[in-house]
Amino acid sequence: MRTRILLALGGVLLFMAGYFAGNSKPSVAYAQTPTHGGIPKAYGHLVAAVVNPEGTGLVFEDSEGVIRLVTLAGKKEAEFTRN
Repeated sequence: MRTRILLALGGVLLFMAGYFAGNSKPSVAYAQTPTHGGIPKAYGHLVAAVVNPEGTGLVFEDSEGVIRLVTLAGKKEAEFTRN
């Protein structure tokens, strides 16, 4: 009986010590500010997303039929005109 009480009391003391040690110096992780790739609205609407060796590319088509392949960083890779 005595060993059970000491074991329970020791467990509670270890739990309390761990709790206070963990909360003594809180570390806050802040999210990074989002970076905008700077894709102009004049590129039109998003048609598809493709994966190529350089990364993920977005395919846009405007109202005149011009198709543009743009990286997520906003760099234009290719431009095609529909005939």
